Amino acid sequence: MSTHKAKTLPALNRAIMSACLLIALPGGLAFAQTDTQDRIEAVTMSLGGLAEIHRSVRVDGTAGFEFDVPLDQVDDILKSLIVRDPAGGVASMSLDGLSPVDETFRRLPFTPDDMHSLPRLLATLQGISIRAASGGRTVEGTVLGVEPAQQSGDGTTERDPALSVMTEDGQIAVLRLRADTELRILDEAVRDKLREAASVSGRGRTDDLRTVAVSLDGESQRDVRLDYVVPAPVWKTAYRLLLGPEKTARLQAWAVVENATGEDWRDVSLTLSSGAPVTLAQRLHQRYWHERPQLPIMAQTAAPPRPDSFKGIAAESSQDMAERANRQRADAPQMAPAPSIAAEPSAPVSQAAAAEGEAAAIYRLPDPIDLAAGRTLSVPFIDAELEAERISLFQPESGSVHPISALRLENGTGTTLPPGIVTVYAANDEGYAGDAELRGLPTGESRMISFATDRKVQVTTDAGRDEAVFRATLSEGVLRATRITRSEITYTIVGAQDAPRTVIIEHPRRSGWAFTSASLVESTPTHHRLRVELEEGATAQITAANERTETDSIELIDADTETLLYWSGQIDDAQTIKTLSDLAERRGEIARAEQQVELIGQDLDLASRNQMRIRENLAAVPGDSALGQRYVAMLEDEENSIAELGERRQKAEAKLLELRQEFATFIKAL
Repeated sequence: MSTHKAKTLPALNRAIMSACLLIALPGGLAFAQTDTQDRIEAVTMSLGGLAEIHRSVRVDGTAGFEFDVPLDQVDDILKSLIVRDPAGGVASMSLDGLSPVDETFRRLPFTPDDMHSLPRLLATLQGISIRAASGGRTVEGTVLGVEPAQQSGDGTTERDPALSVMTEDGQIAVLRLRADTELRILDEAVRDKLREAASVSGRGRTDDLRTVAVSLDGESQRDVRLDYVVPAPVWKTAYRLLLGPEKTARLQAWAVVENATGEDWRDVSLTLSSGAPVTLAQRLHQRYWHERPQLPIMAQTAAPPRPDSFKGIAAESSQDMAERANRQRADAPQMAPAPSIAAEPSAPVSQAAAAEGEAAAIYRLPDPIDLAAGRTLSVPFIDAELEAERISLFQPESGSVHPISALRLENGTGTTLPPGIVTVYAANDEGYAGDAELRGLPTGESRMISFATDRKVQVTTDAGRDEAVFRATLSEGVLRATRITRSEITYTIVGAQDAPRTVIIEHPRRSGWAFTSASLVESTPTHHRLRVELEEGATAQITAANERTETDSIELIDADTETLLYWSGQIDDAQTIKTLSDLAERRGEIARAEQQVELIGQDLDLASRNQMRIRENLAAVPGDSALGQRYVAMLEDEENSIAELGERRQKAEAKLLELRQEFATFIKAL
């Protein structure tokens, strides 16, 4: 920035940038540097909630080294630690278990509570050589036991505890244990165990650290590098976007980083990664015991399941209203000019070195940082000029008649912009214009960010009813009917009275429908974008249409009368309608013939049943009786009826066969 610009920087802009700088100052940028044999050299912060630590340790020979880590980081260090020894190899890594106090006292005859009382401790040291003094008397020998103190009925002590020892010459001596008792354990091994137990028990009261010991196999003095991953707060991005002239904008990105590693960062190289890695955790520091059954069985475990937004793809005036708007502006009282923020903000002292990887963008801060444990640092890492077009974005699903003010940003930085919140400052006298969300922007792509409601523009939606049109073809005995359903929506846009507008309407996609509009410029997986340019005070209409095509194939030889009549009523083609009507009439004749055959068959079945019944009755009476003669006459009538019905059915079936053949011939000729 030039000296002239620095002198003319408006007060509001200075206040904005000063507030940002104040955030960075508490980070500890003035910490004194120290020359240490064990230090963190570099940290890579990930959006996955992990930090990759790069540590340097000075070692000599095969001695190895130790370093302390918080207990909640142990699992991840066991999972991820890499040792880079330029002159040797790594042998092993060891550390205290999850419960070092329990492990220590598991192999000792006393407990942590026993160490709180001398009589209780002595009672656990049976068979150990000691020297004890109390009340001016001293005894030395092997501990036999301790008689507990005697209590009176009112709770007071009547007699102090008594220590019994066997002296070297075999005598048994008793010593009352009082407040002035002094004890010396003569067994060096037991004395060392007691000292170790006291140390471990003291550490256990603040059991939040573990000392990791790494054994090496190598010679000479050298620097060993350690890389490991530990949990860390997700680093955040906060953008400042200042709109400029000629469809440009100044974008400044600030990273918010927190040091939650448990130790201070001094002269640390910080790298920010925008990747979203798969992160897993496992309790490697926890003990798991396999429950073994008494009888041998096959134990099996199932394999773990396989672990498993958008780029756009490019597609009447109102002069009186404009003149009235000009007159209104001329007659309006003039406002004193507000402080402008058009002046450029202060640039970062130095920008981060950016690199685009396959899965993430990497930003390496140019200067080492100092950041005390538990402190927060905010530092700029991107300062670039982007192509930015201001538009009014209308989203019908919102239910509002007003579009929202938005910006189409084109990422020409060469690296992906990480997701973050954006504070938008408009040019001229607007100042703060609103906040927006940027959900990541790959290099070379564009996204729209929305930051305010544009109440000067109004959009109304008129959705018509779905209209269906049928088209049909007859070929090779098949009716192919195509139904085209069309749905139209008209957007009426009333522009702002004081300035031109670029309006983009995001029309929702309909799955399975083809979309057409003269205003279509691009599409996303969820919306079609329609664009219109409006002069001040102008009104425009945009029509959007969706069409869906459905095709049915009907085998005419199998089509019934209702199906043929339905399609003849849907199709506009006169010839096709006539053909379908003729087919429906012929199918009707066939149906009537089929019904006639069926009715005759029913009568024939009835006559056959009557004939059988008469025969059974005739067999039950004498043939020369009056009743028998009557049955004979009835049987003769049924025989005649069956013969007549048989002839009628033959004629009806022949007629049905003729109609079917004519129907098939008619269809074949189509």
